[in-house]
Amino acid sequence: MQMTSLTPISEATTVWQLYSRCSSAFVQIFLKHANARGEQFNHCLTDFLIHADEDGRIRMENALTGKFICFNKRQRLAVRSDGMDEKCFFREQLTASGYTMFQSAWKQNLFLGFNRKGKFQDPSQINTKRQCFLFTKLLREVESTRLTSCSELENDEQMGMDLESKRQRYLYDIVRESLLSRIRATP
Repeated sequence: MQMTSLTPISEATTVWQLYSRCSSAFVQIFLKHANARGEQFNHCLTDFLIHADEDGRIRMENALTGKFICFNKRQRLAVRSDGMDEKCFFREQLTASGYTMFQSAWKQNLFLGFNRKGKFQDPSQINTKRQCFLFTKLLREVESTRLTSCSELENDEQMGMDLESKRQRYLYDIVRESLLSRIRATP
């Protein structure tokens, strides 16, 4: 099985941030656990590199630590260093409302989800707590050199990043609203 990364050949790398609709926070890997309590500007914890294979399955790797989001044999959420296990592969599904769901490629009835407190949501609750399994993806281009350290940034540089993130969020909201308007207008 050959794995390819969704990264361009240039000096920039595309990273994902996943915003959980239920917890109103970002998915992060903190210490040895994954949760949905991250803040948008804490890129060290919330940035993920996405690796895809030829079957359309993806793996989510924390950009700084190299840890992967996976399921364990008890069908609970786990963080692993080796992401080649079948339990670390997901299939991305786009909902009619414009959100993204991540279905396990290992077992079809498992979905990635977090509750209101940002903790792992039991996949058997997908029919009753559907919004806890919905995510919004934020994509950013990052210089490859920024992925190797998590040092404090200068105030001016941080301010520039804050403005850029707000601009990207604004553009994302406009595009999403346009898409949703088209979906609503479709008979």
